[in-house]
Amino acid sequence: MTRTLATLLALAVSATVFAQTEYPPREAPATLGPYAGVLLGRSEAKTGCIGVVSGGARDCDNTDFAYGAFGGYQFHRYFGAELGYTNLGQVTANANPGSFFASHSVDATAFDLAAVGVLPLGEVLPLERSLSFFVRLGAYYAMLTTDVAGVGDHSNAGAVYGGGLQFEATRSVGVRVLWQRYKNVGGEQYLKQNYDLLGVSAFYRF
Repeated sequence: MTRTLATLLALAVSATVFAQTEYPPREAPATLGPYAGVLLGRSEAKTGCIGVVSGGARDCDNTDFAYGAFGGYQFHRYFGAELGYTNLGQVTANANPGSFFASHSVDATAFDLAAVGVLPLGEVLPLERSLSFFVRLGAYYAMLTTDVAGVGDHSNAGAVYGGGLQFEATRSVGVRVLWQRYKNVGGEQYLKQNYDLLGVSAFYRF
């Protein structure tokens, strides 16, 4: 009698546990909420030394070190939004030895507001669930300054877009490898050109 009662009790407990267990198992919850990070990379002004720094016997250096910071909020497993600041460095027209022309440069910085889409690659490929593909699409506000005498600063707005790979090292810390384009930066005496950014970033979820 005691053995029968124990067997029935064990079966009842097993049935309760099985009823509470979902099949297939529910996916791990997405990491939502605010985060912030820093960016390091290399910028390239695609058209080179145009506008106020064009002409003369100069060699053009259209690449430079870039850096920035950003903050965002993950609203959903697949969607978020970010506000960023990026210093795109300088485009420099370097005077050649013996030239009567001076060296001049243009500095570019930009703020951007972008929507971010994230696709965890583990959902479509046999890869680590912590590896994701992401895209950014939004708008920027850029500011250009130059050391050319008599030329004032210039600002304009435009589209920014890009993407890359994101790896969540832990639930709080992640890293990215990204490419990003700032479309038609400049205008007036500076003329317009695209700035491309290739970089890496690290972020922390609060």
